[in-house]
Amino acid sequence: MKILNHLLHLFRTRRQLREKEALEGLKARYHAFRIFLENNGRALELMVSIDGMLNRGEETDIRAATEELLSVTAELVDGLNLLSGDAHAGLYALHGQMAADVVEHLGILADNPDRQDYCTTLDDLGPGAHLMAGTKAANLARLRRMALPVPNGFVCTTKACKHFVGEGQLAVDIRRNLREYEYGRQDINQTAANIEKLILNTPLSPEIAQALEKAYRHLETCEERGDGTRQPLAISVRSSGVSEDGADYSFAGQFTSILNVIGTQALFDAYRAVVASGFSPRAISYRLGAGLNPVDFDFAVLCQVMAKADCAGVLFTRDPSQPENGRMLISAVPGLGTMAVEGSAAVDLYRPRRAEQVGEPASACPLGPCRCLGQISPARAAELLDGAEISRKNLREVPSPEGGLKQEAIAEEEANLPLLSVEILEQLMCFGEMIENLEGLGQDVEWAYAGDRGVAILQARPLRLTAAKGRRLRLPTATPLLSGTCAAAGRAVGRVHMVHSIADLIKFSDPRTGEIRPAPCILVLPQSIVDAAPLLQFCAGVVIEVGNPTDHLSCIAREYGVPMLTGARAALSCLHDGQWVIVDADQGIVVDAPESIQTAVAQAHSEQIKKMEQVQAGNSQPISPRHTVIPPERQALRQMIVPLNLTDAYGPTFSRMECRSIHDVVRYTHEMAVLAMFNAGDSIMEDAGGLLRPLDIGVPFSFLVIDVGGGTRRVEKTSLRKKLALQNPLSREDVLSIPLAALCDGLTTPGLNWHSGPDIDALPGIFSRSLLDTRSVRPAGSFNYALAARDYLNLNARVEFHFAMLDSVCGRDTHANYIRFRFKGGGAGSERGHRRAIFLKQVLEGNGFYTTVAGDLVTASLTGAGKELISERLVMLGRLLGFSRFLDGIMASDEIPLQMAEAFLSGRYDRGFPEPATKQ
Repeated sequence: MKILNHLLHLFRTRRQLREKEALEGLKARYHAFRIFLENNGRALELMVSIDGMLNRGEETDIRAATEELLSVTAELVDGLNLLSGDAHAGLYALHGQMAADVVEHLGILADNPDRQDYCTTLDDLGPGAHLMAGTKAANLARLRRMALPVPNGFVCTTKACKHFVGEGQLAVDIRRNLREYEYGRQDINQTAANIEKLILNTPLSPEIAQALEKAYRHLETCEERGDGTRQPLAISVRSSGVSEDGADYSFAGQFTSILNVIGTQALFDAYRAVVASGFSPRAISYRLGAGLNPVDFDFAVLCQVMAKADCAGVLFTRDPSQPENGRMLISAVPGLGTMAVEGSAAVDLYRPRRAEQVGEPASACPLGPCRCLGQISPARAAELLDGAEISRKNLREVPSPEGGLKQEAIAEEEANLPLLSVEILEQLMCFGEMIENLEGLGQDVEWAYAGDRGVAILQARPLRLTAAKGRRLRLPTATPLLSGTCAAAGRAVGRVHMVHSIADLIKFSDPRTGEIRPAPCILVLPQSIVDAAPLLQFCAGVVIEVGNPTDHLSCIAREYGVPMLTGARAALSCLHDGQWVIVDADQGIVVDAPESIQTAVAQAHSEQIKKMEQVQAGNSQPISPRHTVIPPERQALRQMIVPLNLTDAYGPTFSRMECRSIHDVVRYTHEMAVLAMFNAGDSIMEDAGGLLRPLDIGVPFSFLVIDVGGGTRRVEKTSLRKKLALQNPLSREDVLSIPLAALCDGLTTPGLNWHSGPDIDALPGIFSRSLLDTRSVRPAGSFNYALAARDYLNLNARVEFHFAMLDSVCGRDTHANYIRFRFKGGGAGSERGHRRAIFLKQVLEGNGFYTTVAGDLVTASLTGAGKELISERLVMLGRLLGFSRFLDGIMASDEIPLQMAEAFLSGRYDRGFPEPATKQ
C-alpha cells in the first residue's frame, strides 16, 4: 500500500510539475506577445517617419531612423519564432538579406547628399508647411490640393534663406547695419540701401544654387508640352514670408515680385532681389511697427509658372467699403495684373451680387449645379453687371520674350470694351465663394484669365475688412453633419466613398494602375485600416469612425497633406456614398458642400486629371494628385522599406515568399503572431489540463479558461480548496478579464435567441456532416478554451460544426487595443453557410468592423479604439456568437441574412426575422 501511495504521489507531483511548467511557458509566451505588439507599433511609427524624411529630411536622420527600424524588425522576427516554436525560421535569412540591401543603399545615400530641404514643390507642401514655405506658398499649396487652378511651382524654403542671409560675412554686415539704424547713427533709407547692395552682390552658396536649378529644371520638365517641344520656361518669383498674408499681419505690397523670369541665372538674380526686398525701408518699418524682430528673417521665395493673361485683377469676396451689401468687388486690367495691384492704371470694376445675403447661411447656386458653365440667363447677367464701371484702357503690361515685362498700347477700338464677360464673372465668383467657404473668412484673391487656359488663382489671403461695430467679419458656419478629432490639418471638398471591406477598397481604385476617380474623394472608413494607406494619395480627405491622431494612417495622412478626422462616431450612418461634403479638419467637423463649391471643384479636378494624364504619358510610375518626386537613390531606399504589398491577410498570396519590403515583413510577422497565439492553447491542453477552469454562465456555450495573468479570481492555496475550485466551474463573478467579462455579458443577454431549431430542408446536410465530423481535427463537442489576462482574451471555439476565433486587447492604451474575429463553417451546407457569413458581415460592418467574406469564412477586425468602445463591441460579439448558433440551418433564401441583420442591428435578439408590418 505504501508503494502504491508513493507511486500515486509521484504521479501527482510530476503532473503538477508538468502543469506548472506548461502554464509558466504559456504566460511567458503571452508576455512575449505583448512585447511583440509594442515592437510592431514602433516599427509602424518609424516607417512613417522614414517616408517623410526621404522626401525632405537630412541623410543623418534617415540613417538613424532606418537603423532603428532594422533593429526593431529583427526583434519582430525573433519574437514570432519565439511564439511559434521556430516555425518561421526562414524569416531570419529573408530579413537579413533585406537589411543588408538597405544598409548598402544607406551608403549610397551618404555618397549622394541631397538638398531637398532647400527647395520643395508646391505639391509636396502639406498642412503646417507655412513655417517652411511661408504663408503665401502654404495657402496656394492648400488650394492646389483642393484642385483649384493654381499654377505649378516650387518654394525655396525659409531654411535656404536663413542659410543665405544668416551665415557668413553677409549676416555680420546685415546685423551691423541694423544696429546702426537702431542706435540712430544711420537713417532707414541708408540702412535699407546698404543691405540691398550687400545681398545683391553676394553669390548664392553652391547648395542653394544647385537646389534652385534642380527645382527649376524639374518644373520645366513638368510643363513640357504634349507634342514634345518646349518653350523657355517663364516663372514668377515672389516672397512668401511666415508672417506674410496671414490674418494678423499682411505685409501687403512690402516685398518685390519679379515676373517673367527666364533661365537659371535670371532666377538666381531674382531670388536675391526678392530676399533684398525683405529689408526695404517699408519692410523694416513694418516689422518694427508690428513688433516683429527684423533680424529673425522667416522668409521663403515662391516660384511659379507664369500664368497666361488676357486680363487679370483682384477679387474681393466682400465689398470692403460695404461688407454687408451682399456684393463682391472685382477689378480687371488688360494683360498682367501688376497695374491693377499697383493702382497705376484705370481698371474695370464689377460689383456682382452674391448668391446669398450676409448673415444668412450659404445657399446653392441660383442657376443650379452648372451655373458657372452653362448659359447665363438675362436676369442673372443683369445682376452680374449691375453697378459695373468700365474705364478707358490705354496701356497693358505683358511679358517680354527675353524676360521681364514691357508695356504696349491698346488699340483704339478695344479701349472702351469691358474685359470680363458674364461667364468669366460667374467663374470668378464660383472660385471666390469656394475659397471663402473653405477659409471661413472673406478673401482677397489675385487672378488671371486667358481664353485658352481659363482662370488661374495667383494668390489668396484674408480680406481685411470690418463689420459695422469694428470687428472682423466672419462668415456664418454651416451646421455640422458630424464632428471628430483632427488627425491631419486642412480642409477638403469631395464626394463620400464609404469603405466597409477590402472589396470596397478595390472599388475605390487600384494605385498600381494609377486609376483616379472622376471626382475628389472623401474616404470614409470604420477604423484606421492599414490596407487604405496606399490610397491616401488619391484622396481629397479622410473621415474615420474609430482611430486616433497618432495611429499609422494618421501619420501617412499628415505626410501626404490629406485632411483627416478620426473618432468621427456615426460617420458611416450619417454620410452616404456620393454625398458632397467639406471636411474641415481644423475645426473637427464635416459639413455639406454648397453646389457652387461642388461645381468649381469638379471642374478644376477634371482639368487637373487632364494635366496628370499628359504628365503620366511615358512615365513608368502612376501619378497621383500628391505625387512626390524624390532622387533615385532615395526612391530605391523607399521601395525597400515603405510599400505594403501584403494587404489581404487571408488571401493566397499572403506568404513569406511574397515579402518584398520591410513593411511586408512587419505585416507578415504581426498576422502570424496572432495566429500563433490562437494555437498556444492547443499545445498545453494535455500537459496543463488540471489548470484549465471551466466557465459556466448558464448558456449553451461553455469553454475552459486558462488564466495567463489576472484573468480570473485567484484560488486559495489550500490544496483542498484548490481541488474543489478546479472541480467547480467559474461563474461570471469570477471573471476579472475585461474582454472576457464583456463577452460573457453579451452571451448572457436576456432573451437572446440561440436558434436551436433548423428548418427541415437543412436536416439532411446536418446529418451527413455529423457522420463525417468525427474525422476532423477538432470535432463538434471538443473543448473550447480561452486564454485570459486582465486586458487580453484569446478564444478558440468549435460549436455545432463551425469554428469561432477571437483575439482582443482591451486596456487603457488605445494604440494597443484591437479585436480580431474569424468565423467559418456550418453543418447545413456551403450555400447556407455563405448566407450566414453574409449576415455576420452586415452586422459586423454595422458595428464598425472591417470585414472580408470568402464562402463561409468571415474575418473582421477593429483596431485603435478606446477601452469603452472595444468593450461594447465585445458585448456585441457575445450576442452574435449566441445568435449565430445553428443559424445556417434556417438560411433558406438570400433575403433572410439581410432581414436578420436588420433585426439584430436594431436590438432584436430574441427572434430571427423582423415582425411583419401591420396594416393601418
